[in-house]
Amino acid sequence: MPRITYQNRLENIISNPYCSARDKDFAGDLLTYYKRNRKLTAGRARCVKQMEERYSPEACAAIQRLRDQGESDPRIISLKALEGRCEGSSWDKGFMESVIDQLLEGRRLSTRQEEILGKIEERNSEEVINERARWTADWDLKPALKEEFRVMMGYYEANAPYFSNIVTAYKIGESTEEPYVPSKHVFDKICGGKYALKVLTAHKAEPKYPVGSTVVVRATATKFPNTFKGKAAAVLSTTETIVNASKGCKRYKILLMGSMRPALVDEKDIKIYRAPKS
Repeated sequence: MPRITYQNRLENIISNPYCSARDKDFAGDLLTYYKRNRKLTAGRARCVKQMEERYSPEACAAIQRLRDQGESDPRIISLKALEGRCEGSSWDKGFMESVIDQLLEGRRLSTRQEEILGKIEERNSEEVINERARWTADWDLKPALKEEFRVMMGYYEANAPYFSNIVTAYKIGESTEEPYVPSKHVFDKICGGKYALKVLTAHKAEPKYPVGSTVVVRATATKFPNTFKGKAAAVLSTTETIVNASKGCKRYKILLMGSMRPALVDEKDIKIYRAPKS
């Protein structure tokens, strides 16, 4: 008979349909540790034993009885209804799934969890849901807001890992026939912060150096080699993706005289070119 190792025991816990998401994650971490070290510390081994007891056949049977009763329990029915009102990939929905599982396992909710449930209920009331639906339905009628969101997606793509999951969803939507539509909550987070306001203000501002202007890279522009500085350059574009939120962050595309490759610069790093006096 093959020897049963901690790997076998942890894999059994992870594959147990009654195992909570939290315990699955924890068991997965323990399994990764075991595979790397081929052993567990005394504390980690004790945790494995505790989870095995928590999901023993008798414990799982008790959990199933609670689940069966939960189908008709008013509290569980109410919480499942609230879970259904939460946005699909939101933190609220994940929290609701967790507390429902906790109750179905016979464990009481803490005072703090009850407080959070109250806040989730406020954030997902019928009125809020209707407002959310109207926002989504009217998204195509909001070109100015769509442009703001596009600008901030470019900014956050250049400043990973902030909002990387939203940037990824947006990029996937751009490449398919199902464009990503942010919720009002997501839009406000992306476009309403102090850095976002600086970026959007710069994006909307009239460029100091319009397309066709002749400029020169400032001597104080530390991101550019000295060979760039002092050379005349033509402004090709004033609407490039803004990548920082500092003063003068409006982004330009320029072409140095005699060069074949355009360069990207911030507005603060260039000035108008003055031809040398003869």
